[in-house]
Amino acid sequence: MQFIATLEGFSVSSNYVSFRAEQPLKTLSSAVHNAGIGWFRAFVNRHVDMNYHCDDAKGEMAAYLEQQGFRAEETVGMMTAVSTEHVEIGQYDGDFGSVLIAVTAGVGNAVDVSQALTREEEQKIGTINTWIIVNGQLSDEAFVQTMITATEAKVKALHDEAIQDPLTGTIATGTSTDSVLIAATQQGEYLPYAGTVTPLGKLVGHGVYDCTVRALRAYKKAKGWTT
Repeated sequence: MQFIATLEGFSVSSNYVSFRAEQPLKTLSSAVHNAGIGWFRAFVNRHVDMNYHCDDAKGEMAAYLEQQGFRAEETVGMMTAVSTEHVEIGQYDGDFGSVLIAVTAGVGNAVDVSQALTREEEQKIGTINTWIIVNGQLSDEAFVQTMITATEAKVKALHDEAIQDPLTGTIATGTSTDSVLIAATQQGEYLPYAGTVTPLGKLVGHGVYDCTVRALRAYKKAKGWTT
């Protein structure tokens, strides 16, 4: 019987957003814990204080996951200073299947990458963390292309929401601590590509843009920003 990842796998609290799968998913991520490529069945986006600092963040994160009831060896872990209760989650359906997307967005450390050489700033935790969970079989190319497509959608959302790099006054392209996760069931239809005009790319682009815009607006509202 084919396994399908569903929205019921998500859990949201003030401490973290998590997703648990019945079976391991093939994963590519830039997470703090278990980054890179692997097979994992649990995913955690953890809230930390904006002044969080630890000499061994990876070790501290592994210990935290175990304390929260996750098995460190089968869990991907991220950190964010944004309230995890403001996560925006959506399911986007296509002919091949569905894509689940979750975004937390905080832009206190927003950066215009084209102006990064002119900036001098201490690394801070803030972050736009993006999860993309695909019900389908992705090729290696599709994993990488999904990350590219998601990044383009995030940048467009930042542009349309007029998020500025506070040091340069120019439109930001992200934050200095953004992270992304692509996970796939590797069951169902084979999806060789995920560029912007492919069936998968179209869903990813639309979904990441939609969730990122909603997450940015939730952040603005929480901070009392006027638009």
